[in-house]
Amino acid sequence: MWLQSTSLLAVVAGYSLLFVVSSNLRQERRLQAHQQQANALIEQQRLISSTETELSGLGLQLTLLDSGTESAPQLQLDADGSAWMVSRQWLNRPGRSPLVEVRQNITEQWRQDRTDQLLLVAAAGGSMLFTALLLRLVLQRGLMVPLAALREQLNRLEADSLNQAPLALNRQPRELQPIAEAFHDLQSRLAKAWEQERFFVDGVAHELRTPISVISGHAQQLSEQPLPSTLQPPVALIEAEARRMGQLLRVLLELARNDSGRLSLAMQQLDPEDLLLVAYERLLPLAPDRLQLAAPSPTALMPIDADPDRLQQCLAALVENAIAYASGPIQLFVTAEPERIVLHVQDQGAGISDQEKAKVLERFTRGSTATGTRGSGLGLSLVQQLISLMGADLVIADAPGGGADVQLRFQRLETTAGTAIAAGSS
Repeated sequence: MWLQSTSLLAVVAGYSLLFVVSSNLRQERRLQAHQQQANALIEQQRLISSTETELSGLGLQLTLLDSGTESAPQLQLDADGSAWMVSRQWLNRPGRSPLVEVRQNITEQWRQDRTDQLLLVAAAGGSMLFTALLLRLVLQRGLMVPLAALREQLNRLEADSLNQAPLALNRQPRELQPIAEAFHDLQSRLAKAWEQERFFVDGVAHELRTPISVISGHAQQLSEQPLPSTLQPPVALIEAEARRMGQLLRVLLELARNDSGRLSLAMQQLDPEDLLLVAYERLLPLAPDRLQLAAPSPTALMPIDADPDRLQQCLAALVENAIAYASGPIQLFVTAEPERIVLHVQDQGAGISDQEKAKVLERFTRGSTATGTRGSGLGLSLVQQLISLMGADLVIADAPGGGADVQLRFQRLETTAGTAIAAGSS
């Protein structure tokens, strides 16, 4: 729009300049012609004795005045619409001879000039309209369409397919080829850097997994041996830190796989209450006096579409967060909404403020209620990404009476409950 408006303004400025120059040239030629005719008539008037002469053929009137001042040709418009060119000059010598006033009727020329000017304005308007339409077509086909195609190509690029979908430089118009070449070079550099980062993450994860497992295994063996009381706390600390390091390594590896587009899901139709029952049985040893499971619904619930292993991983992360950062019971239950099935992990702790609910989902970010406790700030971030890949939403709400109500909100599937239960049990 800016380019089209600027171009039209340039056309308007060009026509305006043409109009002004044309009008000035016509006026200048008219003044010169009048001056030449007036000079010739004044020379002839010296031989004429009358005080007023009219040359009807030329539309000129000569009048001898006793007083006045000499003036160059000027345009005068009468009340009846007639136009006159009037000039005055001395017949012989200034102040000692009559002053000759020459009046030339230019009404027809004046009207013709006005008509020509109106026609020029009409032609300029039509030309600008045609230029606008033609310019819009040219910009649409020569700029907007190629830019839209280039944008679609760039939007289709994924982190794991940068090398597999290079930009087609030969299909770009000449004006966009420098931009396309710059993007192509950037794409190649990003693909190379992404490959190096992926190899680095995979290599580090592979190299660290073995020593962490060895440290954890030996620490468990030592903890089972009769050790002096002075060695028992260090061995327990080594075992706990090795387990924590292994968990952190798994989370980082999952995030790296998700970033590179290599995290695959095995989606299935699952019964939500069966999922919570499996999670409750797995996680009950972590807090047997705090973890609670709500009674099953009297009516069968619609199934959800999810990866069972990844969903159990998400529920485990949410329950572990509630155990670490909240106090009181931790309740697992399911609610059914008109369009969604919601899995709840609800605690009775301090909760999460509204200002921090979006912040705690970022990587390496922890809420103010986590002060004084250990953690990496990656758990909720991983849950957020896994849930998003399953087509669901992670919502942090306030629990009744205080605490956090972390919800996993899944779209309802239009299938029978029996199919869902069979899929979940399989």
